[in-house]
Amino acid sequence: MLGATRHLRQLYQRAFCMLIFLVLTAGSVKQDIIDKVVATVDRQLIMLSDVRAVTELGVLAMGSNEGSESQVTSRLINSILILVEVDRFLVSEPPQPVIQRRIDELKEHHSTVKSFETAWKSVGMTEERLYRLVRNDLRIDIYLRQRFTSTAEPTNAELVQYHKENQHQYVHNGSRLSFNDARELVRDDLLEERRQVIIQNWIARLHESVEIVYVP
Repeated sequence: MLGATRHLRQLYQRAFCMLIFLVLTAGSVKQDIIDKVVATVDRQLIMLSDVRAVTELGVLAMGSNEGSESQVTSRLINSILILVEVDRFLVSEPPQPVIQRRIDELKEHHSTVKSFETAWKSVGMTEERLYRLVRNDLRIDIYLRQRFTSTAEPTNAELVQYHKENQHQYVHNGSRLSFNDARELVRDDLLEERRQVIIQNWIARLHESVEIVYVP
């Protein structure tokens, strides 16, 4: 019975997505960009243009902006799930200059401002939408840093082992750093790695609380 109910919900969800897709593309035959729904998160839509914006402009700070369409879609799903949590708590707004600085950094990845504008227009981006995406990404970063700041302090033996397994990361002027010289860097990296594991486990639990549908 539960399986049948879930199947019906997915059918309704797909029908809802198709309806939205038809509305979005109706009368757009002459447009260069034809958008489509690639996934829904509790009926919130993720569009192909969102995926293209991530890959073309690099607007997603949380995780890599590279990868297949499905991988980038998964990262966008994670962002939506985290934003729901962000909106539930009092998270300080990123200052406008900080948002603008992030946008300026995105522009620096292109040879000219004109090429950046061409890139964002090619994925159906607007200045307002770009500003909102960057703002939300910064809000996510603030929230994660506030909520997941401390993990168990690693023992010296754990630090030595981590350095041994990742010596290639600790190089200065072409020479590998000894453990004593790299100790603080090793500690920071190990703590950050553990923090990311905690965050990923938390995100996995968020996935279980909502209906997520990938649209072929």
